[in-house]
Amino acid sequence: LKFFGALFNKNKLADSLFNNIVSDYNNAKKIALKASKKPTILAGVLYKNVWNLPAGESFVAQFLKDANTDYYWQNTKGTGSLNLSFETVLNTAQNADYWLAPSNYTGYNQLKKSNQHYAKFKAFKSQNIYTFALTKGATGGVIYYEEAPLKPNVVLKDIIRITHPELLPKYIPYFLKKLN
Repeated sequence: LKFFGALFNKNKLADSLFNNIVSDYNNAKKIALKASKKPTILAGVLYKNVWNLPAGESFVAQFLKDANTDYYWQNTKGTGSLNLSFETVLNTAQNADYWLAPSNYTGYNQLKKSNQHYAKFKAFKSQNIYTFALTKGATGGVIYYEEAPLKPNVVLKDIIRITHPELLPKYIPYFLKKLN
């Protein structure tokens, strides 16, 4: 925002938009701290025998921390992805309350068809899996990849609404949708 503000000589507008996003994010973070419990979180998905999920110092792990959740790999090093075996993830997160961002899967049948062992996860059984893949733009692209970098406040509120619905009862998630 600030770069384009400088580029188009709109510094005041860019600063105002940026400050509004920061303020909204920090307010959402404060709301999340009011939660009475921290639900456990699994993220990512298996691809070619490797489960890719956010490392503990990544921006995704920061969202999960700010949403006041218990992400199983929040204390790992790295800002990118962790590459783990299915067995490691199953042993650690089989009982996770929520599973977020299972790649481009949009439905439970599709997910199970790709790997029947996904059905062993509590989040699968209780249908608490949420994806970015269902929110698409006019040309069919996943909007999360286009808009989320400019709307971290919205991403955070989506996670809070899903994991602590009592805290934002009127908020409707924008990016994250329940798997079909």
